[in-house]
Amino acid sequence: MIMPFDALDIILESIKPLGKEKISIFEAESRVAAEKLYSKLNLPAKDNAAMDGYAVRFEDIKDIPAHLKVVGTIKAGDNIEGLKVNKGECFRIMTGAFIPEGADTVVEFEATEENGSMVKILKQKKKYANVRFKGEDIKKGDEINFVGEPLNAYRLARIVSTGNVFVDVYKKPSICVISTGNELAYLDDFNEDSTIDSNSHFIRSILKELGLNISYLGIVKDDENQLKETLSHAKEYNIIITTAGISFGDYDVVTNVEKEVGIEWAFKYVKQKPGKPFAFGRLKDSFIFSFPGNPVSTAFCSFFYLIPALKKMLGYKKYRHTPIKAILTEPIKKSNNRVHFNRVRVEFKDGRFLATPFKTQGSNIIESIATCNGFGMIESDVVGVVEAGREILVYLYDFESVFEE
Repeated sequence: MIMPFDALDIILESIKPLGKEKISIFEAESRVAAEKLYSKLNLPAKDNAAMDGYAVRFEDIKDIPAHLKVVGTIKAGDNIEGLKVNKGECFRIMTGAFIPEGADTVVEFEATEENGSMVKILKQKKKYANVRFKGEDIKKGDEINFVGEPLNAYRLARIVSTGNVFVDVYKKPSICVISTGNELAYLDDFNEDSTIDSNSHFIRSILKELGLNISYLGIVKDDENQLKETLSHAKEYNIIITTAGISFGDYDVVTNVEKEVGIEWAFKYVKQKPGKPFAFGRLKDSFIFSFPGNPVSTAFCSFFYLIPALKKMLGYKKYRHTPIKAILTEPIKKSNNRVHFNRVRVEFKDGRFLATPFKTQGSNIIESIATCNGFGMIESDVVGVVEAGREILVYLYDFESVFEE
């Protein structure tokens, strides 16, 4: 069996982005930028007021109190062509309004007393106080480099503010998922003896977080002809995901048809728990991820292998998961020399991350992934009881829950 990180390296070395396309910024949320952009304007366009107040000449307010004549009012968006502040004069000015010629400082209303057409400046101000300078945020022609970053609301705000309407992004892969097994039932057609196909719903949900849509090709019974027919359609997709049927039993249909349909595995079986019967390879021009049928195994393999692979295909600059270090709060019994990824609940207390293992680590226990928030790794060379107090690496899949009170 191959080791988990070797398996991950093989997958990531195989995966490449699919290319680029130009789209409107109105369609770009969650897409990954593929090219640099350049600002089409200065922001701000001219020097402007950072506060409501008075646009003054610094020379006129060196001695406090200073008395100035108010010669007009300037609002944000007003044209200031022809306006000028002469000695002993000032303009009332609103936040965002352009600074008129001659003025170099803005005194906030709170530091003044106005009386008719005159205003008294009560506090000393530094030169250029409350002034935002032309191009202070970004200058026309400046580079905007979000390559490899997902375009969230914050980055899109930057792009929109610079007058860019179109952005080059990496193409999305087409993805399909196939569940196998006679025991499986659809959510709208089951009885008390059924096993509902939750794996496909999990995969579809977790990939929606990347902005990806998945075609569900349905449940394939333990019927080799039906699977061959389904895989013939699946070859149209960039990524094929199957769940179950990957071991060596009589009814493990993926294994039974692999040679006939032409699957070329890069590896099959990984020295890990959960998810030992996990395989990755190619079917013609498609990549195929074959996950075990147990739901915890599918969840772990989706998180640990599929998500980084898809992030790389989507053009993410950072696509590998980064673990944290946490202290075990309870002992864990480890009975074999596989790498274990135990479900743990991580909390942050007294400046440390603490990891509490779920009460049972069976790969069929869906409650463990629903109530925990990370996979705690125990290395292959550790066998026996892993004592409380030991520091382990944890791969978090629900970071926000760590800091819940």
